[in-house]
Amino acid sequence: MKEKLIRRITFLILHKRRFPQYYTYRYRDDYMEDRIYRHLEPALAFQLEINRLRNYDLDAIPTSNLKMHLYLGKAKVPKGQEVTDYRFFIRAIIRHSDLVTKEASYEYMQNEGERLLLEAMDELEVAFTHPAAKRTDCNHIFLNFVPKVTMDPAKIAENVRDMVMRYGPRLWKLRVLQAEIKMTIRPSLNGKCIPIRLFLANESGYYLDISLYKEVVDPITGQMQFEAWGHKQGPLHGLPISTPYLTKDYLQQKRFQAQSNGTTYVYDFPDMFRQALIRLWEEHLDMHPDEDMPSCLLSCVELVLDAQGRLVEQKRLPGENDVGMVAWRVTLFTPEYPEGRDVIVIANDITFLLGTFGPQEDLLFYKASERARQLSIPRLYISANSGARIGLAEEVKHLFNVAWVDPDNPDKGYKYLYLTPENFKKVSAVNSVNAELIDDDGEKRYKITNIIGKIDGLGVENLKYAGLIAGETSQAYDEVITISLVTCRAIGIGAYLVRLGQRVIQLENSHIILTGAGALNKLLGREVYTSNNQLGGVQIMYQNGVSHVTVHDDLEGTYTMLKWLSYMPKQKGAELPITESLDPIDRDVVYVPTKMPYDPRWILAGRDGRAPTCLAFGKMAFLTEAPSWRSCNSGHRLWCAVGQGSAAFLWVWLL
Repeated sequence: MKEKLIRRITFLILHKRRFPQYYTYRYRDDYMEDRIYRHLEPALAFQLEINRLRNYDLDAIPTSNLKMHLYLGKAKVPKGQEVTDYRFFIRAIIRHSDLVTKEASYEYMQNEGERLLLEAMDELEVAFTHPAAKRTDCNHIFLNFVPKVTMDPAKIAENVRDMVMRYGPRLWKLRVLQAEIKMTIRPSLNGKCIPIRLFLANESGYYLDISLYKEVVDPITGQMQFEAWGHKQGPLHGLPISTPYLTKDYLQQKRFQAQSNGTTYVYDFPDMFRQALIRLWEEHLDMHPDEDMPSCLLSCVELVLDAQGRLVEQKRLPGENDVGMVAWRVTLFTPEYPEGRDVIVIANDITFLLGTFGPQEDLLFYKASERARQLSIPRLYISANSGARIGLAEEVKHLFNVAWVDPDNPDKGYKYLYLTPENFKKVSAVNSVNAELIDDDGEKRYKITNIIGKIDGLGVENLKYAGLIAGETSQAYDEVITISLVTCRAIGIGAYLVRLGQRVIQLENSHIILTGAGALNKLLGREVYTSNNQLGGVQIMYQNGVSHVTVHDDLEGTYTMLKWLSYMPKQKGAELPITESLDPIDRDVVYVPTKMPYDPRWILAGRDGRAPTCLAFGKMAFLTEAPSWRSCNSGHRLWCAVGQGSAAFLWVWLL
């Protein structure tokens, strides 16, 4: 066959009522099977655009559904470098409903697209049994709709958004963060066919970015390239359609690390606040349609420590932090203050040494909190940490020796730790240890008296700084508004900071603890606790009143922070925020309590629409405007109702 220059042999196997099976063997592979093209007709393989996966080494994963082509991609890296980017690519072609029709209805496209999406997720769930599945991230779905469809491209984007939102939790669980749909459309019945690409990305977990492109010919190079459809120019605008998928960048690796710990990457929080502001404005505009949402909803500048330890404002790219704490001065353009209000936001970076507190982290926290007090503006803290940093001097860890009481029986204990003269010379140059020279067992030894470490912030000095920021938080609570969001875990000093700040929002999957379950079990000598949630989960901290509100995710948490801020003045001593309300100040409260036991919340916010209405107001005539009522501490104070709501023109707290 080589003499005859046969480049490819494909075997087609047919079974009654079953999908055709294709097996391809290539000359360049010495006639070994090309598994990438298994069950794919070679003449139509271009429709899957596998050439765009060339930045990855691919392994074909068997599927029960032969329409689905699933690949495990491993990013190509220089020899000797570790592969960190693993992802699943699942690709499918939606063909004509029969062998004759070239056109297809929009309903067919929508139904087939949704069906193939479900089948793709089913195959991915099975693929997650693969040994490398736990390392995958940014998994990708590609659907190529071959029939032509007459429709408006904007309608495609809106319907695809609805579909993604419908299956969002399942897609997130499967780490499907990117998708692409290729189709050919006619804007009108007699219009010209236009190849369209729809790209979706949800890399941060809370914002779905949709970019729409059409395929055009570059008049200079003659190559097909992406051209943005509409005003929004996506990241692929002007690039050739053969552009390969990019491997995971530095920020996405950080995001994956943070999301694996159950939180959001710290530099994604400003955008998350922006999304929460959009939601606040949409709610406000529903009641005040004559107003407009500002074009700029948020601006922020990062606060960093300079070489002299002074807090300065600095513009820098996300991920450039060299400590595990990040702070911003943020200007929020809210419905109550459309001209803007300032807050200080402080957050742990869980991707930097697990968010532990060292001297530099504590100093940044202290200075940023102090800045909030100086400006008399609110201080928001986002907690995702592992407590004070207690580490080991790595340069000593691998060099020291142990002088045992009985070398043949280590259970009898040891006399001291020591270094050989050669090893002592290595570590003494960086002042990592204090040691005294002794003669023992016929040799010279340097008996270790103190381990200092060449890196600052490994030992008890962290406890000193922990006390500093605890005192600062207590003072901040007395002088300004303090709100804390526990978005993963708050351990040790992190738990103290949350408690001292008083106003606490806790995620349902987070915990607030001083010591972990494992350490306590060792201390007690038996397995008493099975998880940290038994010590500080929402079932503990929400019920005992430490946490005032529980939320499902970080976006809901940031929204709740902003909602609380809407009841509070922009500065200490400023007037309370007063917004125009549709609730007449002179209306009657016509709800009448029964003589039987009843929930006092029915007076405040209503009882599922079963009470009288006030015709003048058009809503249930309760003490507060019904949509505005939000309970607080309902898990702790079961015997009374606590919360916030709008009554006429004022936000009020009610007990």
